[in-house]
Amino acid sequence: MDWDSIRQFILEDREIKEYFLLLAGRENPLQAECDRREPFYGIPSPGAAYKNSQTSGYVPEMSVAASGAEDVMAEKSIKALNAEITALRQELKDARQHGEALEAEISSLRQEMLSSQEKLRDADKKLSDFEPLIRAMELYGSLGEKSREAMKNIFRSSSPDGFLSCGVQKNSLSNLWDYGRTLAADGSEDCLKIDGLFAYFVSLYNLTFDQPVYSLIEPQTGDRFDEDIHVCLTRGTRIPKISGVLLRGYRVNGKTINKALVK
Repeated sequence: MDWDSIRQFILEDREIKEYFLLLAGRENPLQAECDRREPFYGIPSPGAAYKNSQTSGYVPEMSVAASGAEDVMAEKSIKALNAEITALRQELKDARQHGEALEAEISSLRQEMLSSQEKLRDADKKLSDFEPLIRAMELYGSLGEKSREAMKNIFRSSSPDGFLSCGVQKNSLSNLWDYGRTLAADGSEDCLKIDGLFAYFVSLYNLTFDQPVYSLIEPQTGDRFDEDIHVCLTRGTRIPKISGVLLRGYRVNGKTINKALVK
């Protein structure tokens, strides 16, 4: 059959003619063809295939591919989230372990602090026992060079042990007081330092007896002058009241050996 015969056949067949005329009036010829083919030739159109997929479960090939891609992406996202959660859990575990280690270290440091405080209290107590000796040695060290040189016959050693053993002797007490009187008579203020040293060694000397052997005569500023226990070096005469003490006097077993030097 040639082309003219085919053309003539189409023009004479009413259904074919109406089909092509219908196609000519549609915006989408392919869609019109599909719609027409469905009732006349039993071929489902793309729209019908989509509609059937909603009711019969049929999914076109392109929809299946898109759904598969989305599943792959979702699986990757879930894996990434699981990995992040695992990392965060490990980080939390490490932080807890670090916190426990810090708490243990703090507890250890607290124990060390308490132990150090206890040692410090013991050291303070021991230091307080030696404070009088330290003050006495500082007082001796503050004397003028001339005074220290004059007392070399009393303090033959500068060590703490030598300082104590020399100063606590009975003869040393007597010599120390006599040197203080010399300084007072010369108007030297070192006599006040000798007075402090003398009082310290008297207290140590008394510790070797059940009852104190030495007792100090300790006048106060403003006291009435008593020539039985006071000596005034500034005027050489009896004064009504004491205006200052230069060197305390002392008694041995209740007997006055040296009167207090006052002004």
